[in-house]
Amino acid sequence: MADTCNSFLAYTCATGVHNGAFIGGSGTPIASPGAGLLLSGNSFTVSTHNGAGGADVIILAASANGTPTGTLDGILFNSLNNPFPEGGATGAIVTNLQTAGFCGSTCNLSFAYVDLGKALPANGSITVTASGVGAGTALYAEVLNSKGQIIYITANSGSGITGGGTSVVPEPGSLTLMGTGLLGLAAQLRRKLRG
Repeated sequence: MADTCNSFLAYTCATGVHNGAFIGGSGTPIASPGAGLLLSGNSFTVSTHNGAGGADVIILAASANGTPTGTLDGILFNSLNNPFPEGGATGAIVTNLQTAGFCGSTCNLSFAYVDLGKALPANGSITVTASGVGAGTALYAEVLNSKGQIIYITANSGSGITGGGTSVVPEPGSLTLMGTGLLGLAAQLRRKLRG
């Protein structure tokens, strides 16, 4: 069933879990048929649509490029076996990753999670910093109550997908041209110092 909470490890779903956890931040909406947000930086926010808070926040991650790696707020991802703790989300994850260009016609998903150990204030948000998290990692938030039960989940199509940013890698011809120019400058400087 779509948009459902599945208990996993020691985390259980409270009665009446709602799609109310929201991943936000800088980025661009994922084009149709996908949904969610393609994150452009190394941080994102977690909040709830109705302003409710929670005692703790867990971030679930799915990747088509092997088990999610890196850290969130300095905490390493813990590997998860199937099924993904949000029932029905895998179809939305695959659609989002395909639409954003992170996997082809087949996506072999791997899952992980981070328990942030951080409360979500009522009518507020928390900012999470990602480090070393691969591009194309889908992120979902789960908000827990004081009993450690999941009370809010991110809607299937509401994930944040790490974009990884872009780094410019010069082509070999440009490197050769730059190297030749630097050698010429060094030779000119040497002549000037000798004469």
